[in-house]
Amino acid sequence: MLGVAGMLIPEVLTSIGLINVPKWYDAGKVEYFASSSTLFVIEFILFHYVELRRWQDIKYPGSVNQDPLFKSYSLPPNEVGYPGGIFNPLNFSPSMEAKEKEIANGRLAMLAFLGFVVQHNVTGKGPFDNLLQHLSDPWHNTIIQTFQGK
Repeated sequence: MLGVAGMLIPEVLTSIGLINVPKWYDAGKVEYFASSSTLFVIEFILFHYVELRRWQDIKYPGSVNQDPLFKSYSLPPNEVGYPGGIFNPLNFSPSMEAKEKEIANGRLAMLAFLGFVVQHNVTGKGPFDNLLQHLSDPWHNTIIQTFQGK
């Protein structure tokens, strides 16, 4: 969900002149403090650690309840695979309704991401640029005209 916001918000802020960052589809072409392969390996190791702990909790419930880095955080009892702890800093209630809403919002964010990728592949522009183009002439800048090539 934050990934979609991380694609859209910098594009909007760059368009109105508050910041100057590359569009999300050009971010891989920018030079960072490390090479892209180094960043990939670091990200892979960190995600592997987190997902391995979740898998261990699912396989052996309660075996990884205590956070090794932040000792004050522990997993909620009887919540197998639920990260909680440091991933719930505002202490939202992990009710079944809240979890279902989180899953629904995550699925909606995946569809939004897919829409961003398809928009870029079809028009060569990001979602905010496409929105501005549509708002400038709503009757002639639609998906139908885009697919017709007009």
